[in-house]
Amino acid sequence: MDIQLKLKKYPPLDIVAPVVFSLVFAVTMLYSHFEPHVQDVDMIYVMSHKDEPGFVLLDVRDEDIYDGRAPFSHLKVPPFEGVPGGHIPSAINFPFSDLNVAAASAALAKVGVTKDKTIILYCNTGGLSTRFADNLVRRFNFSPSRIKNYRGSIRDWISRPQNRLLPEDHDEPYYSQKYIYELNLSSKTMK
Repeated sequence: MDIQLKLKKYPPLDIVAPVVFSLVFAVTMLYSHFEPHVQDVDMIYVMSHKDEPGFVLLDVRDEDIYDGRAPFSHLKVPPFEGVPGGHIPSAINFPFSDLNVAAASAALAKVGVTKDKTIILYCNTGGLSTRFADNLVRRFNFSPSRIKNYRGSIRDWISRPQNRLLPEDHDEPYYSQKYIYELNLSSKTMK
């Protein structure tokens, strides 16, 4: 018996692969474009909304920094420098580390962080508040449209001299000896 196999002709893989990749890429981009995201906001947004009803300005740093201690002042080589202690007026504090406790949902609600409000998050530089926003959306099912991340955070806030921090007697920005040495060195070379 003579059995002949009929093979179907398929386009070559070097043509099919890029087409499939392009389709998957296009669908992914369309989905990510229409999927709600946490919005990054600037100082102007924070200033105009921080005291409005329905908005909560949330400092996600440790309580001692919120209360006035300069971040990283206890380290010999801090990851970054120049951030004072204290918080933006009308901000409430909920440290990032408190998201990992069993009753975090109840604790968030107790300080006013609820799904019916718009939450503006900030930290020292915007990194920790980004992670906090991600946790609110993924773990606690907050709508991304209700979460705003002040990316500039305290570093941006203090760039405007008339912006104040509370408490009034907060620590000034911490600078390591190495930073001061490098600053002095660079100012001498500029002369």
